[in-house]
Amino acid sequence: MEVLRAIVEASPDILSMQQEQETLAAKQQVLNLVTSIHELSDGLVKEYLSHQGAPFNRDGFTYPLQQLKDLPWLDITRLPSSPWKSLVFSLSAYSTLIGWFTSTLKWQRKLNSRVPLLLKRLEASYKHVMVLSSSLSSLLQEPIPTSKAVPEVKQVFTQKITGYAVCQCFCEWLAQTKRDMEILVAETSV
Repeated sequence: MEVLRAIVEASPDILSMQQEQETLAAKQQVLNLVTSIHELSDGLVKEYLSHQGAPFNRDGFTYPLQQLKDLPWLDITRLPSSPWKSLVFSLSAYSTLIGWFTSTLKWQRKLNSRVPLLLKRLEASYKHVMVLSSSLSSLLQEPIPTSKAVPEVKQVFTQKITGYAVCQCFCEWLAQTKRDMEILVAETSV
């Protein structure tokens, strides 16, 4: 009888440890995914620019990207200090970038149809934002936000600049998500 009583009294602690282990495993899985995508996306912006012609392919090309509206710009000063809350912003950014990558792919298929490597990287980035949205939604137990429709862009120069901005936004949010996940995994005690 004493053994049974000891088991019953220890049950909440056992369940709590098991839940902590499951939470850590889920966080570690998302961190591994983000780290992998971060590595695969290295050089995306540079490669994108290299196929856009002058002035984009010149060393040191810059453009005040914050002028482009409707993109989910990362402003670290506006992010909450909590990694959990920051990840909600990341989830929103990735869901918004799905539509932007769709448009960028459409434009680049017309402008750079003979550059299959660039198109494959953009397609991979599109898939990555979808996977990241789904994974963060699951981890945070939040629905994937619906995003506004991407505005129609007809000028080629604007299409190229917008594609550059989409790639830059994606890489910045990816780095932020990786930092947040590293903090969450490090904070979890098991």
